[in-house]
Amino acid sequence: MHGVLTSPCLRPPPLLRRAFPSPATRLLPPQTLALRPLPLPRGLRSSRPPPPPRAAAEAAASAVGGLLAPLSTLEVGLRSVNLAPLRAPVAAAMSAVVRWLGVYREVLLVGVLFSWFPNIPWDRQPFSALRDLCDPFLALCREVMPPVFGRKLDLSPLIAFMAIDIIIMILRPQPRM
Repeated sequence: MHGVLTSPCLRPPPLLRRAFPSPATRLLPPQTLALRPLPLPRGLRSSRPPPPPRAAAEAAASAVGGLLAPLSTLEVGLRSVNLAPLRAPVAAAMSAVVRWLGVYREVLLVGVLFSWFPNIPWDRQPFSALRDLCDPFLALCREVMPPVFGRKLDLSPLIAFMAIDIIIMILRPQPRM
C-alpha cells in the first residue's frame, strides 16, 4: 500500500500535455503561440465547426479594401494587454460599493420609518444628520415620482429602494456556472 501512494507518476495527466503560454510569451502576438488542440478519442466529433480556410479570409479582407487592417492591429494590440492584475482591485472596489449601498439602504429605511412620526424633532441631532443623508436622494427620486393624492402619499422611497437594489444587482458578481 505504501509503495502505491509514493510511486512517481510516469506520464503527466492529459490536460497538462498541452503547452500553456508562459508569462514571458503573453505579450507575443497570438500567431507565435500556435497551440494545437488535443486529439479527440475515436468516435467523438467536435461540436465546433472547422475554421474557415485562410485563403478565404484573406480574400474577404482584400475585397473589403483593407478596411479590416486597422481593426486587426487594434485586436492584436488589445490581446497583448494583460488585464489580470486589474481584476482583484476592480472586484474589491465593486464589493466595497455594494457594501456601502447596503448600509445606505438601511439608513434610508430608518429615515423613511422616522418620517412617519410627526413629533420627531428634525432640527436636532441625530435626526438632522439622518435627514441630511436621506433627503438629497429622496428629492431626486421625487422628481421621477412626485407625491400623489394631494401630496399625502410619497412613493419616492419605493423608487429609491428599487434604484439601489438594481445597482447592487448590477455590481454584485454573478456565480459562475
